[in-house]
Amino acid sequence: MSSLSVKQYDGVGHIILNRVGALNALSREFCHEIDDALRDLDNTESIHAILISSALKHFCAGADIREMAEMTAEEVIAEQFTGCVSSLPDISKPVIVAVKGLAAGGGCELVEMCDIVIAAATARFCHPEITLAAMPGAGGTQRLARVVGKHIAMDLLLTGRSLSADEAFAAGLVSRIVPDEQLEDEALAVAKQVASFSGPVTRRIKASVNDTQVNLETGLIVERDRFHRCFTEHDFREGVRAFIEKRRANFLHR
Repeated sequence: MSSLSVKQYDGVGHIILNRVGALNALSREFCHEIDDALRDLDNTESIHAILISSALKHFCAGADIREMAEMTAEEVIAEQFTGCVSSLPDISKPVIVAVKGLAAGGGCELVEMCDIVIAAATARFCHPEITLAAMPGAGGTQRLARVVGKHIAMDLLLTGRSLSADEAFAAGLVSRIVPDEQLEDEALAVAKQVASFSGPVTRRIKASVNDTQVNLETGLIVERDRFHRCFTEHDFREGVRAFIEKRRANFLHR
């Protein structure tokens, strides 16, 4: 059974995340579904903008920790595992994301890969990987720091605290804030507006803005390698076990 649905209307391809019972946690299979949907819409001539939203209370709880707990260091290196989707940075069409509830870890990285971020007033954004003795692996240290600056990024990444929608807007992580009940309508209206303009031009604008992200690719490779190193360490294994067992982690390396 698919954990997402895809709708098309007025030049917009709408991906609705709906991994029930897991708060849209990004398992490898779920990431493949999202990647396939993104690529299909990017290759559909009648689609000029893509919208991503959630059918659940929260946007995305991040990587699937239970799945990660079973992965070996050899596996994550062989798969170039990041705990998030892989195709989104290569999508040529503008991508709008509607965020409600929590966008955590890999879910926050997914948001950071998008082009326009519409947030519900009660949305929250965080990178809690440090609480598992882990770190972002899909651009969290790279895109986040480029958007919000070094000091806010360090605060989030080294403490695991969350930003409210207002804080995220002030920091530049969010484009617009809307009342919770208006989120879907507002995000769809923005996506339709973008889709109404010349497709070749919107794609060139997106490509040109992305060209300003100097050395991003190099930073992403280094970040991913450092993320993979976590899978070789006792503290990471302890962190994910503690998360699954709902207890405080006992980290040895301080």
